[in-house]
Amino acid sequence: MTARAWGLFAAVAVLWGVPYLFIGLALRDLGAMTVVAGRVVIGAMVLVPVVAWWCRPWPSLRGRWGRLVVVAVVEVAVPFTLIALGELTVASGPTGVIIATEPLFVLLIAWALRDRDRDRVPTRAWWGLAVGFTGVVALVGFSGAGAGVPLIVGAAASYALGAVLVGRWFADLPGLVVAAVMLLIAAVPCTVLAMLLDPAPSASVTAITAVVVLGAACTAVGFASFFALIASAGAARAALITYAAPVVATIAGAVVLDETVTLATLAAIALVLAGAVLATHRPDPTPGHRASEPAPEPGL
Repeated sequence: MTARAWGLFAAVAVLWGVPYLFIGLALRDLGAMTVVAGRVVIGAMVLVPVVAWWCRPWPSLRGRWGRLVVVAVVEVAVPFTLIALGELTVASGPTGVIIATEPLFVLLIAWALRDRDRDRVPTRAWWGLAVGFTGVVALVGFSGAGAGVPLIVGAAASYALGAVLVGRWFADLPGLVVAAVMLLIAAVPCTVLAMLLDPAPSASVTAITAVVVLGAACTAVGFASFFALIASAGAARAALITYAAPVVATIAGAVVLDETVTLATLAAIALVLAGAVLATHRPDPTPGHRASEPAPEPGL
């Protein structure tokens, strides 16, 4: 990769590795839905004007709004909410690692939707699934994480379903346009739920700053940097961010929030990442043949 591509890779690894840290900080003073709504609204406010200027002329979305609503719910509203609720009992580092199971769910969902007789999943991929989910179970045991773990696993699965649907429905649209519209649509239900479920916010400067960073940097700038990385290095290399972001999440949680990282925890993290690599690695296509599935869009 070029120096620019490596710079973008590092930027996205940080921007998509630290959201769990800032979610944890915001949850100290704000309700979970308020954190989600603030993140989505700020992200939309930053990203939509930038994309409107950058992607001129704006592509026609006629006849696609129903599907856009579906992916906005599946790829933004649901996983953002599940992560915030899950982090009420799960530390930020393990949260970032569990989200790294998204490629495993992408494999399962894609396998369920394709012609199983024609497109067989390699044995190595099934071993990857087993290894990756063993790592999650081990991580939960080592970290003592509570009831929030199933919610975070559900968020990873929701991200995966959203990535598959975006790849099938909107492959002809610029990714940034889809991301901006998803945030804009998701802002409405997330804001309504925050108003209905959470008390009126009276947050500290730390919590407000955390939400602003989540929306403006981790979400809006993160999306823009990720698609710039795809343009610079290709989708397959860009998808490797899935394996870098949880490392950043673990380090950030340990340094800023004093979360405990033991050798057993590191071993569990290694299992999760090894499983994701095994499950998603494909040999280079032969000349004249293209891979059948694009690299999935990582969750954040």
